[in-house]
Amino acid sequence: MRKSYGRAAWMAASGVATVLAMALPASAQDAAGANATQLGEIVVTATRREQRLQDVPVSVTAVSGETLEKSNFREVSDLQYLAPNVTFSSTNAVSSGGGYQVRGVGTQTFDGGVEQTVGLVVDGVVIGLPRDPGATGFADVERVEVLRGPQGTLFGKNASAGVIQIISRDPRLDETSGNLSLSYGERDEQMARGVINVPLGSTAAARISGFYTSQDGAIPYVNRGGHIGDRENKGVRGKLLWRPNDDLSFVLTADYQEGFARDAPIIKTLGVNPRFNALFDGYAVKPGPNTYLAYDDGDWRSNTTVKGVSLQANYSLGDYTLTSITAYRTSELTQLADIDHAPINIFNNSDGGMDNNQFTQEFRIASPSGHRLEYVAGLFYFKTDINGWTTQKGDFLKFVTGNPSSPPAVIYGERLQHSATESYAAYGQATYALTDTFKLIGGLRYTNDSTSGSLKVNPVPGYFSYGTLAGYDGKVTADNVSGRVGLQYEPSRNLMVYGTYSTGYKGPAIDSVSGVVQRVKPETVESFEIGVKSSLFNNRMILNGAIYTADYTDFQAQALDLTSATPRLGLTNAGLMRARGVELETRLRLMQGLTVGGSAAYSDATYKDYTGACYTGQPKSPTVGEGCYLVPGTVDTYAANFAGYRLADAPEWSYNLNVNYERSVGPGLQIDASANWSWRDDAYALTGDPESVVDAHGILNVNLGFGRDDGSWRLGLYARNLLDQMFYGSVPSLYIANVGGYERVISPNAFRTVGMNLTVAF
Repeated sequence: MRKSYGRAAWMAASGVATVLAMALPASAQDAAGANATQLGEIVVTATRREQRLQDVPVSVTAVSGETLEKSNFREVSDLQYLAPNVTFSSTNAVSSGGGYQVRGVGTQTFDGGVEQTVGLVVDGVVIGLPRDPGATGFADVERVEVLRGPQGTLFGKNASAGVIQIISRDPRLDETSGNLSLSYGERDEQMARGVINVPLGSTAAARISGFYTSQDGAIPYVNRGGHIGDRENKGVRGKLLWRPNDDLSFVLTADYQEGFARDAPIIKTLGVNPRFNALFDGYAVKPGPNTYLAYDDGDWRSNTTVKGVSLQANYSLGDYTLTSITAYRTSELTQLADIDHAPINIFNNSDGGMDNNQFTQEFRIASPSGHRLEYVAGLFYFKTDINGWTTQKGDFLKFVTGNPSSPPAVIYGERLQHSATESYAAYGQATYALTDTFKLIGGLRYTNDSTSGSLKVNPVPGYFSYGTLAGYDGKVTADNVSGRVGLQYEPSRNLMVYGTYSTGYKGPAIDSVSGVVQRVKPETVESFEIGVKSSLFNNRMILNGAIYTADYTDFQAQALDLTSATPRLGLTNAGLMRARGVELETRLRLMQGLTVGGSAAYSDATYKDYTGACYTGQPKSPTVGEGCYLVPGTVDTYAANFAGYRLADAPEWSYNLNVNYERSVGPGLQIDASANWSWRDDAYALTGDPESVVDAHGILNVNLGFGRDDGSWRLGLYARNLLDQMFYGSVPSLYIANVGGYERVISPNAFRTVGMNLTVAF
């Protein structure tokens, strides 16, 4: 039986756990020359200029590239285990359209034409395409910054809940260097990351980085080869720096990524259909809560290819900095799903894919630092073109009718969808020093969005069309003014207090049922935040905290739409949701070579006004507006009032604990050790459904190493999820053959992986 470790059980089970579990991720390299018992300064670009983290009036966490490498995580979604108050969809992987939640808030639908609530930015380029992971392999990353709360006055694209900014290392002039890291672990895990930096004369340099990761899944297929959880990702990034003089520089970046994943759910419980249940009578081990097997006779896989190119130009005009970022990205996705999960072909072919492209242009000016007035202002253009296709077919009529002569059938037909978004924005934020200790903060943003969508349905030759679906073609536009005001008080270099009021905006969308276009209004937010940042004990400790509340109005979700001619459930504006909570972060240098710290977050992200679809098996209520009730004016449309329920993937409590230790053991040699414990409270995978709750769980990662103190080589051991803590999200069966049954989606990180690593550098 697999072990389940809660917060108290883990503390009791680990003899040295109290010490080995107490720090935030190391957020940046200590500054050169810093006292060995002091923490070095952390420099971030959260406000679009280089600043000490302790001077930034925003709740922000910085995770260094070194910490990412030591964590041995592999995908961009794994950032949730390193940064507080960040989660990722428990039932949708990156390849399936999963998204981030910050402070419990994220996009509540994965429609390709719906804007993400949490922005993802890589090297200044907004990642706006669906299913684009941005920087999956974390190859040659300098740091990742997580900014919580609305950030539209600082970034090109709207970001109403927060921004995750990934910064990779730029080429270095007059330096020839490189490194290679190789890892091998359980279930044939293979990881390779490499970087080389080469000068090209005195004014130019090139930097090339690449990665490869693969691992067999932990859940075997019973009737075919492969495993649920199989992974293979690879990519390469090239950067070319040209600095013809001290005032002008260009960085040309090109990247290419390929990703393969098997993210299929498995059967958790069988439902009430005896014909479906009988399909498993011949198996010694049948589907059930304690069974981790896949019985599918067909495959469930996704293949993603992403290509990108960008050019960033920086020009110093006196003490001002002008920046231009031009970028183009494309992504291609193909998916195949055997959604019946049965050992026969009922619904083996749910085929689909997307072919997307994106163009962005940003111009920005930053005033000199250190003046009474400091500001950043910019113009931003964003355009996407998204084309998707889906065909769902199989022999389900043979199974449903029991007639072996029934023809193969297709649901509706081949569905071709297209959506496009065009956005223009102007933004800016400034601080003005009233005195040496008080600063005013002000920001403003104007956004104009235009979104179009269409659907065409074609018959599939040789298949019986089961059901009809009318096409549609529509367009929606909107504009918005949002902003930020605040006050910053900094009586000393070691203490800063701030308070801000911000508004945010998420663009409009389109939904359609039976060919009638439904225009979904923009989603807006009002957010209040008070924070403190402090350095204590002669800069041996930092202690930062924030308290916040944010009200989201007209949030976009799958909900009851009463504006249509007939009440219906679909993508619409659902009402009000509120996120409020407290965040704490600390880091402490106990002695030379030993740093500990931690973070904790309380998040109350709940719906205040939301009527959505009833969850599977929800009892029917005779009272309109309470529980699951019959919508007045309809015959069989039921809806549920979820006011007061927490959002999906929004744990109430979470914390992160970590330790990093280094010690010399001889001339030029050292040992190092690190441990990271990430715990989160239980959370819904589907709002309101008690069967979908992801239990509270924690993950312990550890690293041990021995090598040269100059970093020229290191040999190490690593473990992800050392305590083998199982966790998963449950969803109702996707196919009616298993009516009343549930499926579960299990992350590869829910299984322990132990391995070894070799790193060499020059």
